Amino acid sequence: MFSRTAISLASILILVSGACSLWAGKSLIQSGILVSFFALLSLIAFLDHTDHKIPNKITLFPIPIVFILSYLSPDIFEFSVTETWWVTPLVGSLITGLIFTSCYYIPKTQLGGGDVKLALLIGCISGFPVCLASLFLGLLIFILKQTVIQYSRKVVSTSALAPYLSGGTMISILIAQQI
Repeated sequence: MFSRTAISLASILILVSGACSLWAGKSLIQSGILVSFFALLSLIAFLDHTDHKIPNKITLFPIPIVFILSYLSPDIFEFSVTETWWVTPLVGSLITGLIFTSCYYIPKTQLGGGDVKLALLIGCISGFPVCLASLFLGLLIFILKQTVIQYSRKVVSTSALAPYLSGGTMISILIAQQI
């Protein structure tokens, strides 16, 4: 289903993220949780890149699991704004969900419902305020890539957004851990 190169790249990224989490002082359990989040984001990125569809069971089902894991390990979030375990993922998912839902209803955006649900998941995984950096970085990478392709080919092309949002989330979480 996926190419060997894509699977190898995702495996290396997941191992590096686990090592970075351990180096940042996360426990083995917290690093394992973050690695599983990164594996999920990688799977979503692959599915959107190959099929241009993100199944609901892969984006909506993990959201309650993220809340349960944040209850079991409340120190998993970087820059948490409160001591209450459920506020950080809830505010993150509400903000990212509102941003992408409003963009979904803008005419000619070609933003799919899967991207909105992915934004909810990203907000829940990264929490507030890291979710804003995740979206900004993912969208910045996407815009730069689209601009380069448009000027090099002189043709407008569309790409899946999920790989860039997932990549931006992974990068912002890793950077937030190191700060």
